[in-house]
Amino acid sequence: MSESGNENSGSRLDRLMQAAIPGLLFGVLSGLIVKLINAFAWLETLTLALLALAIAAGSVALSVALFRSQRAGAVLKRVFEKLPWNAEAVAWTLAGAAAMAVVLLAGTGIVALAGHARPCGRPLELRVVTTPEALSALRDTAKGFEAASEERGCREYTVTVTPEPEFVQLSEAFGRLWRRSEPPSGEVAPAPADERLYGPQPDVWIPSSTAEFEYVEKSPAQVREVAAAGSPSPSPPAKVGPMFTPRGSLGSSPLVLALFGRYGVRYSAFKPPERSTAALLQRFAEAGVRPRNIARPVPETSAPALAVTPVLYQALPGDARQDEEFASPTALVAPDAVTLLCKARQGSRPPDRIAFAVPEQVVSDYDTGRLKEQCAAADAPDAGGEWMLYPYYAADLPTLDYPFIQVTWRGQDTRERDQGVARFHRWLADHPLTQQGFRDPQGLMPSAHEGDSARPDLVALRKKAGSNIVPTQLAPVGANGGGQDVAANLERVAGARPPISVALMLDVSGSMSRPAVGRDTRLARGVSFLQSLVAQLQSHDSAGLQVASEKKSPVDPYTLENVRLTGTDPRQKNRIASHLQAIATTGSDIALGDMIGKAELGQGAKNLIVVTDGQSGGSGDPGSIREAAARFRDRHRDVRVTVVLTGPTGCDASPAKEVADAFGPADGTGCVALTRTPEPQQAAQLLSDLR
Repeated sequence: MSESGNENSGSRLDRLMQAAIPGLLFGVLSGLIVKLINAFAWLETLTLALLALAIAAGSVALSVALFRSQRAGAVLKRVFEKLPWNAEAVAWTLAGAAAMAVVLLAGTGIVALAGHARPCGRPLELRVVTTPEALSALRDTAKGFEAASEERGCREYTVTVTPEPEFVQLSEAFGRLWRRSEPPSGEVAPAPADERLYGPQPDVWIPSSTAEFEYVEKSPAQVREVAAAGSPSPSPPAKVGPMFTPRGSLGSSPLVLALFGRYGVRYSAFKPPERSTAALLQRFAEAGVRPRNIARPVPETSAPALAVTPVLYQALPGDARQDEEFASPTALVAPDAVTLLCKARQGSRPPDRIAFAVPEQVVSDYDTGRLKEQCAAADAPDAGGEWMLYPYYAADLPTLDYPFIQVTWRGQDTRERDQGVARFHRWLADHPLTQQGFRDPQGLMPSAHEGDSARPDLVALRKKAGSNIVPTQLAPVGANGGGQDVAANLERVAGARPPISVALMLDVSGSMSRPAVGRDTRLARGVSFLQSLVAQLQSHDSAGLQVASEKKSPVDPYTLENVRLTGTDPRQKNRIASHLQAIATTGSDIALGDMIGKAELGQGAKNLIVVTDGQSGGSGDPGSIREAAARFRDRHRDVRVTVVLTGPTGCDASPAKEVADAFGPADGTGCVALTRTPEPQQAAQLLSDLR
């Protein structure tokens, strides 16, 4: 081959390399740009790919047209003859880049479509426990967070929001790793699958107040402080139990005294809040409204009710026991403020001259119709209607601050879960609860434009009740009771109530393993009811447990599940709860009258509560039942017997009716049938009746 031929071949190769290298670089850059776009929206990427294909097709068509045109060819030939050889490299670069862009964009679009068609992975479940009063607001907020975490049709998180257990059980619940009873030998291993828990172990706990959080027993190593930047400070791991990380208040809500519109006290010159609850009650009296009772939830199951109780005692003129009776009308016993207003709504008319000590946020929920699903409450009643609730304020009524507490359990402290909790907390900061009936931590009501139009808030309540009733600014959290001593308040409530002694008897015969309501067995319903009842007993009360069936005698001291009747300090409560947790059905039914007649109550017992399904073996003859009752009365003359039926039979069925008539009080209140109402509420109602 000649030297000139070698030179031409080398020059062509050089020009080809010069053209290819820029083309490759341009193609890689195009791919990176496509990936960056694809990270945001697959649909946009697909659109760009189609656009690129259209441009490429147009470019090819234009090139072919120019190639086939002799005049255009002559012009291009003269242009390329006058340009330096680098023009050929530019032409090669553009051609290579166009081809590579087409391939990359088309491939990216296909990959994006395939990724969109791929099934979603399982979202991470975040578990939130909160006070019943904030349940509705947080569930709605959680739905927004779930939707915001959705990408390409797949949700990254789901949020389960459940009510916290009975207030007085919280300390033990966290200490027992969310079990309902102490694990054997004090072990801290994971709970077995068949053990009854309070629910899923929470990642987030939102109590009603910082005082409620501080009441839960925990070691200093279990609380991590959050630095100014928002990250928890280093802390040694807890030996047992969860780790708590407080992250500040989500909002506030003052406790108020609320009256239905039929008895609403409205004055043009009224400027809340009053200086004290006593002064507020005096204003009611001056307006011709003297409350017959002040209803508040059961203090042992509701932290807000416990917080307001000392203020009510101080404002009322009677002694402690009279004050407690005044604040606990038997017809309105409820474990939380939402249930309390639901019960008040059940009648044909509003309760006669009763003021309700509840959080302002619950009044807002009620008046704007947001409790409709929970209890068929008012459908946003017209202002001035008799079912409209009007809140009234006093400077000594405490304010709740709803802190956000991250809860970390051993074995579940993954980076993904921690990031999920942090994202949920940021979402609550960006979408504050002031949109749903809460005030900010400084006690300030949100302005009208801050409210969510889909969820009426305090602004709507202020418009309905009147600007002279609902103040826009109240004392900040902590200025009027934020640091209350919860344990001292519990003791004060206990001192205001007459002590009660209850002997518990549980039927464990084989029929108790059958279904009662839904998927629960009769035994499971009975155990849950007794656990709630024991949790609500005060330290000066007494309780014991006996089980009975054809194989288990209530008087046998060696029966594992029997617990001798003593005072209900935390150890006794836990002892009964642990035995209830371990109970299983055994043996067949025995005659119900004989079972009660054999009960060994111990010294000082005044009440016997018998939990059974009403099934009876042996003789159900009314004469035999009366004979058993007579023998029982010879030994326990002053003991009141209450039969609690788990279902499916009721108090009118035999032999429960005959047993209740023979053993129960003469007024016919010796039988109670459990309903679908939550067990804490039914237990609270029974204890109120017994006291």
